Amino acid sequence: MNPDQYKQFLDCQRKLYRFALSIIKNVRDAEDVYQETIVKIWQLKAEWGSWKNFEAYTMSMVHNACLNFIKKNTSRVYVALDDVTEVPEQNETDKNAVLTDLRMRFNSLISKLPEIQRNILYLREIEEMEYKEICEILGITEAKVKVYLFRGRQYLKNKVNGKR
Repeated sequence: MNPDQYKQFLDCQRKLYRFALSIIKNVRDAEDVYQETIVKIWQLKAEWGSWKNFEAYTMSMVHNACLNFIKKNTSRVYVALDDVTEVPEQNETDKNAVLTDLRMRFNSLISKLPEIQRNILYLREIEEMEYKEICEILGITEAKVKVYLFRGRQYLKNKVNGKR
């Protein structure tokens, strides 16, 4: 392992955690899955040089670990992301209350999307990943990524504009 590979490992850790949290939607469970995945990544450090795209490979490991976790724990109740975010104190301005309300409504809309669309929107819009990286992470074609992204954006646009 060279210093550049180690730096990549350190740089991607926050993104991996955020991705796990976006899928699992429970802080404790996301931390567990994230930590287990980090250990696996570290155990594979001898192979890092052979990975074509380190970030995409590790994101796909987190994605798969999250899916496995969800399959094993389907009876658990998950907390919405808006419950995890900070709640403004009562003495804050009305602007913060409006922003919190908008965030809750947006998260509610996002949660109604199919999982694949939700994940693609997250990776593209929040993590600002390229289509090819998303393909590698989710194991689907670039055409499917574009279609799911379009459908997800279209759904959100229609809901925000009051359409069905």
